[in-house]
Amino acid sequence: MLMQACLGVEVDGWKQEIHVAQPRLPVGIDGITIRHLAVGNQSVDLFFERVGERVAAFLADRHEGVVPLIVRT
Repeated sequence: MLMQACLGVEVDGWKQEIHVAQPRLPVGIDGITIRHLAVGNQSVDLFFERVGERVAAFLADRHEGVVPLIVRT
């Protein structure tokens, strides 16, 4: 729950989409990876990385285009 609250991740299995809203990382942590995140019948690796004062979310290259990643900052 805490990770979901900080990272703002919501998975819609029916639509096979990942929504990320205003992701944040705790002080001292510049990146985190969620491996094998189940999205419908797919599984992807989701990365979060601090870029300046913002946190970027992106899928592993091999999972690009497998499921939509919708990010709202």
